[in-house]
Amino acid sequence: MRAPRIAAVLLDIGGVIIPQLFESVRRPGFPRGPFDGDERYRAVQRGELSERDYWAEVAAAHGVDVGALWREHTHVREDVQHALSALASRVRLVAFTNDMSDWFGERWPTRYPVFGLFDRLIEASRLGPPKPHPEAFIRAAAAIGEPVERCLFVDDLRANIEGARSVGMATRYFDVRDPAGSLGALLDDLGLADLPPEPSSRGRAVRAARVPRGR
Repeated sequence: MRAPRIAAVLLDIGGVIIPQLFESVRRPGFPRGPFDGDERYRAVQRGELSERDYWAEVAAAHGVDVGALWREHTHVREDVQHALSALASRVRLVAFTNDMSDWFGERWPTRYPVFGLFDRLIEASRLGPPKPHPEAFIRAAAAIGEPVERCLFVDDLRANIEGARSVGMATRYFDVRDPAGSLGALLDDLGLADLPPEPSSRGRAVRAARVPRGR
């Protein structure tokens, strides 16, 4: 049976659209996560430790304000931004984060013009359980009105990838150690390996999913 055509690409933000702090922060002793075999971060990848708890440990161990580091050092990956500009007219783009507002404030989409290309901005914490819980992916697909089988989910955490796969979503693991290779693999998944990463002239209005907590 032929696989359903992908209609929507759901992208994690931290690690995919914007680099992880491991990539952007250069401080003596600051953890390097997947770049140096950090065992606690491996636990995050396996789904045994949440990202929030991991960063709380980092904050306590290094005496840093992790939220401030995110706000200070965050930028959009240039190659990803170009690819998204080209993809915006071909598939529905959905930013799917767990809790971006907790780190950047409620007006976080206004910090980065690239989010104007997206059809929807969804925070899992506003819909119900966070990633990697399977229900998070079911609710995200429902929020955009697409069957899970027509969604492709991109994330840098393997636990989140497994959560999406468990409900029937197509997935692409984004390896922060090889962003260019990961992006190339995503374009290949969509049959767009030769797509030139030229900025699109067509923007889209940002619509954030605002569902009360606890639902």
